[in-house]
Amino acid sequence: MDIIGTLNRYENIKGDIKFVTTSSVRTKIILSLNKGNKDLNTLKNELGLESSAALHSLKKLESQNIIIKKENEYSLSTIGKLYAIKSKNLFKSFYTIKKYDKIWLNHWIDGIPKNLLKEIKCLNNSFLVESTPVDIIKPHSHYTKLVNKANEIKSISPIFYYPYIDLYKNALKRDADVKLILSPLILAKMTETAGVEIINQILSSKNFKLYKIEEDVKVVFTVTENFLSLGLFSTEGLYDATINLVSYDVDAIEWGNKLFSYYLDKAQKFDLDNLSK
Repeated sequence: MDIIGTLNRYENIKGDIKFVTTSSVRTKIILSLNKGNKDLNTLKNELGLESSAALHSLKKLESQNIIIKKENEYSLSTIGKLYAIKSKNLFKSFYTIKKYDKIWLNHWIDGIPKNLLKEIKCLNNSFLVESTPVDIIKPHSHYTKLVNKANEIKSISPIFYYPYIDLYKNALKRDADVKLILSPLILAKMTETAGVEIINQILSSKNFKLYKIEEDVKVVFTVTENFLSLGLFSTEGLYDATINLVSYDVDAIEWGNKLFSYYLDKAQKFDLDNLSK
């Protein structure tokens, strides 16, 4: 949709947005009733409201057909349920953006497709791992500990860090499944540094799959059965190794798997025959 169409739609519904989101009492009531029908006293006690404030907002919501009163109980209408779902998603998205603004500010997010940026709320139960003056490699150390416990590793990397070769070799020794997506430049650097023999050994493992991607990827991440680790490039074009966003949450892991699938569709399988060419 073009910008004019979007603005026209906004003009049509801005009053509804304002009605639902500018009153914290109305918002709290909608989200509370989304969990089930409640009477006035239950709402007051749960939300810490005075009777006058609760009744005023309930009447307003009822007048807009967002809630329904039957006998002494209040419930959401069908429209109210839709408002509750979309409001919850909106609040989670804004929370994720604000809480982790350090990783979003001054970093490229172009490496994340738009459909997954729309689902940024999936990362709301995450935390940041940052370098400190006394532990400048903290993100790397934390990442290494997590990968050493993983049984299924999916990673994409347009950067090269030699210790990760041993990291993946150790993963294969314990029969973990490893899938890597690398750029041609990183593939060449990895082969040059580790040597053809070592790379051959890795490629020969039944649990290892290597893919080459021609696209200039601007995101570094790993997703396993237990965690997601996400790193970004600065707006100056360099990878920022001082900060990672990490999550153990099921929604974040699912989000990470979708991101990996997005790039896997753009990549080509790389095997021993390719290495010999």
